[in-house]
Amino acid sequence: MTSRFVFGLAGPTLLDSERALLAALRPLGIFLSKQNLLSASQAASLLEALRGSFVPAPLLFLSQEGGSEDPLGPLLGTPSSSAAACAAAGTDRVHESAYLMGRAARLLGFDVDLAPVLDLGQPGTGAVVLEGRCFGFHAEDVVLSGMMFLHGLARAGLAAGVKHFPGLGRAGTDTRVSRPVIDAHDVDLMVTDVAPFTKLARGAECVVVGHGAYPGFTGDDTPASVSPKLLGVLRGPVRFEGVSLADDLVKGALDGTLPERAERAARAGCDALIVSGRSDSWQECAARVAELGDDAARDARFAALRRRVADAPRPQFTEEAWTALAKEASDFAELMSKPREKRKDPLFPF
Repeated sequence: MTSRFVFGLAGPTLLDSERALLAALRPLGIFLSKQNLLSASQAASLLEALRGSFVPAPLLFLSQEGGSEDPLGPLLGTPSSSAAACAAAGTDRVHESAYLMGRAARLLGFDVDLAPVLDLGQPGTGAVVLEGRCFGFHAEDVVLSGMMFLHGLARAGLAAGVKHFPGLGRAGTDTRVSRPVIDAHDVDLMVTDVAPFTKLARGAECVVVGHGAYPGFTGDDTPASVSPKLLGVLRGPVRFEGVSLADDLVKGALDGTLPERAERAARAGCDALIVSGRSDSWQECAARVAELGDDAARDARFAALRRRVADAPRPQFTEEAWTALAKEASDFAELMSKPREKRKDPLFPF
């Protein structure tokens, strides 16, 4: 049986100990980040090895947003523009950037991009803490740009995971370090922060549930990722029917040991659980969660995600194809660096 985890590797090669654990635990997926990806050819070889490490093959995840979350930029030789920069340049630029990043990820062998961020770029909080990862402050702008980003990834053949439900735009601290408490009424949150997820979540295959606390929903400082109430909002009013993932469980916003965190997130209703690195804890995490039993609906969601990925074209990696993409990335960066020409329309000269 496939476990509910998405594990992360320690470095750029698959260690023998990791290989043995992966074969024994058979996680849903493997998450790769900057420390795992040194060059295009190394990355493609690593992903190919991971895909053949056990059956059924693991899904291969990354977080490629552009800007500060840009593991593929160094491999392409050109940094990818941030969500904020693309949105400021126009929604067509959002689409072009997502399509280019998606093609690069797919060429290397990835299946799922945990992007885009649908959090609102609140001045002084989210816009600062999330470092340009937000498309904008207004929900309507985030929805429009988020839709274009999702379309770009879909054209490239990648599944998507929107984040960080129910929204970290009001968070004054980074969940990697500590737990932000978002002090707002549930009605206010539903019409602002949650709105982009309500509009777009059903257009994505996955939703990443964040570690912020929302007393307006829960009455306490329970993080969303371990809150049955907030998972109920995702399945209820938001009407999301895909795979829900708890954000990386190693983050400082959560209390307790990793196995305890994994069990709480699983009990709350998260389908899959991300654990980057820390392979010394994998077995205990998997054992704690396995004791909770099977769920036919969850298995069906996993199967649907696998079908979606299997049906998408998977191009063969070559150095020539990568070089061509790197040239496109450079050209796009140059385009982004120039101001857009003002449209000349005699009927609307303003």
